[in-house]
Amino acid sequence: MASEVSMDLRHGKCSISVDGNIITVKAIGAFNTEGIVKTIEELESVIESFYQKEFKLLFDYTETEGGIPEVFDKINECNIWLNSQNMVAKALVIHSSTNLDILESRTPARKTQNTKIFDDITSAINWLKLQSLQSH
Repeated sequence: MASEVSMDLRHGKCSISVDGNIITVKAIGAFNTEGIVKTIEELESVIESFYQKEFKLLFDYTETEGGIPEVFDKINECNIWLNSQNMVAKALVIHSSTNLDILESRTPARKTQNTKIFDDITSAINWLKLQSLQSH
């Protein structure tokens, strides 16, 4: 007799929080396509709740192990969408230079964004607070 096994195909965990107009996305682990699609859906829902008001993004990649190549295609698609939104600035906190190199090479839609890389959350938040649509 065959038994069914229910498996969660999503890999990679994410938490999204909002403080004022700063949306923080913390990614943990290694991502596959299902995991990144779910994360992007959650992020888009949060951004849409701003109803075209300005927002800033903080991505915490300090506990991210990377992802399969298709993950970066999805991230680039998300960045194309972000470029049509009212995003003022984006800060990335990342410790792995390898992960950063892959992210930068695989997500060309990021190039037009007001983005800065940081080693710690506090510096990233302080920079984001200083950003406005007129400052870039």
